[in-house]
Amino acid sequence: MAPRQRLTRELVAGVVSGVGAVASAVNLLHLFEETGVVAIVTGVLVPMGLSVTLVGSGYWLYTSAIETEFVPRVGVWFVSGVVGMAAIGAVLLVYQSAEDGVIRHGWFVLGNLLTTGGIGGFVVGVYDARQRQHQRDLSDSRARYRTLTDVAPDAMVVADSETGEIIDANAEAETLFGRSRDELVGMHQTALHPTDRTDAYRELFERHVDAEKQVMTALPDGSDIHVVTGDGETVPVEINAAVFEQRDRSLVLGMFRDVSRRKAREREMERTTEELEILNRVVRHDIRNDMEVVSSWLDLLDDHVDPEGEEIIDRVTNATAHTIELTDVARDYVKVITGQETQDHTRVSLARVLTEEVETRRTTYPDAEFTIEDPLPSVEVVANEMLSSVFRNLLNNAVQHNDKATPRVWVSVETSPETVTVRIADNGPGVPDDRKDDVFGKGAKGLESPGTGIGLYLVQQLVAEYGGDVWVTDRDPQGATASQPVADAGTTTAAGSDAQAEHAGDAVGAVFVVELQRADS
Repeated sequence: MAPRQRLTRELVAGVVSGVGAVASAVNLLHLFEETGVVAIVTGVLVPMGLSVTLVGSGYWLYTSAIETEFVPRVGVWFVSGVVGMAAIGAVLLVYQSAEDGVIRHGWFVLGNLLTTGGIGGFVVGVYDARQRQHQRDLSDSRARYRTLTDVAPDAMVVADSETGEIIDANAEAETLFGRSRDELVGMHQTALHPTDRTDAYRELFERHVDAEKQVMTALPDGSDIHVVTGDGETVPVEINAAVFEQRDRSLVLGMFRDVSRRKAREREMERTTEELEILNRVVRHDIRNDMEVVSSWLDLLDDHVDPEGEEIIDRVTNATAHTIELTDVARDYVKVITGQETQDHTRVSLARVLTEEVETRRTTYPDAEFTIEDPLPSVEVVANEMLSSVFRNLLNNAVQHNDKATPRVWVSVETSPETVTVRIADNGPGVPDDRKDDVFGKGAKGLESPGTGIGLYLVQQLVAEYGGDVWVTDRDPQGATASQPVADAGTTTAAGSDAQAEHAGDAVGAVFVVELQRADS
């Protein structure tokens, strides 16, 4: 409390208690003039009680919850009561003096009149101060309410839950509905919606009332919710409604969110998905079938070409196989970006998937060497059927980006109580430090790379969906094993000195590390 406010409160409270103290002194002196029980009780004790009450009233005012700005109102009413009764007392004293020239108990009468007037004025003043304080608080609450509703990003409408009549709306509602607040207030809530579906919107309102708090994104029949603006435009919305009580009146607060842009994006996504699915069918069916026919023709040509032509046939065969691989990547990519691959995660045998993919890569890339280091552990991870796409893309990447005459790839697996870590290392050129963070980005690919730039993006998206992680680091320059490439991995598994000696020259390369959640953790 500021010093000035404290002084005001002390002054008013002091005046009230001071008047009571003076009246108490007068009543105490009057005690010696009265005789008899009735005279003492009615002439001394009762007036003394009133004056002591006034003294206590001053202390109560000083410690009360009445705010200081309203305390002077109590003082004004108190003084008015005192002055009013003082005037009445003066009239009585003048009357006594004029009647017989004798003023009986003048100070006693005047003191008690002042006490009575002070108590009456004090009571009225407290009532007035409390009313004014309540009105001020109510006005502040309304201002805060209006500020909160008007800055809200959604249109807000308050309606009577029984009649459906709108009793308030915020500024955003004026914008959404194209009507002023005065126009909205008094309307029935169904008037905000298309008139040809009035019954459906009345049922929707009743559901809001029954549910007390609920977000509605569609009508009971599943169709979109719309509102109609003042210009007749139809706007799709979702409604978040809550029921609350105010002064024994049940009200519904409805928040209307314009979802026009969201619906437009959904339509665009649906159109894009349809186009991608058509493209996927073309790629998977037409191109793949044509490439398989080409591959069959190439097999027939093997017996009809000279040794120089065999090299050309091998190159065309590899290109054909790579094109067929790309159709698989395109299929997986469409599944990911269109959300088709959203089935629940299951328990997947890591050893089975890795073994199948490594064997397939050996067939696809006969000039490359694929080594699985140590027996693969019999462990299941949290994934789905698309896990094969993760390892297929990483194994393809290890060969397609390799600049050695004989690409070499090493696969190793380490387990912990909660995770399984798969490392796929190669003897290629490696990944520069400035590209390690964005190599998994959509469209990322190296110079002169035969890849599409989406394979590693698919890897990152799928692993993230499984709750795992994937990153790339450099191979350990001391050896060529996949279990030794990560200097900060903390644990290694011996691969044998013979293997190290055999590949001692492969001192470069990358290691792609995939960390998956164990299904039994």
